[in-house]
Amino acid sequence: MNDSDKLRAIKAKTRTRLLFALVTLASYFAFVLNWVDGPSRALAGRLGGSHINGSLLFFVGLIIFFILLELLFLFIYRVSSDRGR
Repeated sequence: MNDSDKLRAIKAKTRTRLLFALVTLASYFAFVLNWVDGPSRALAGRLGGSHINGSLLFFVGLIIFFILLELLFLFIYRVSSDRGR
């Protein structure tokens, strides 16, 4: 693998990591909807007769989303690393 191929691989990994970081950051900013008046007031309401509200469900969903996103990133990294060998 020459220097040009290494540089191309590094740039591709950097773009993937940047995209991952931007999606994560946008998801964190989406959580701010809990404190904004307007359409997000639906998050404050209880779900059925339980003590769970939309904000709690949204928070748990974000955690699961972040874990799945990290697993996807690791899978893509592993596939691209195996291809470079």
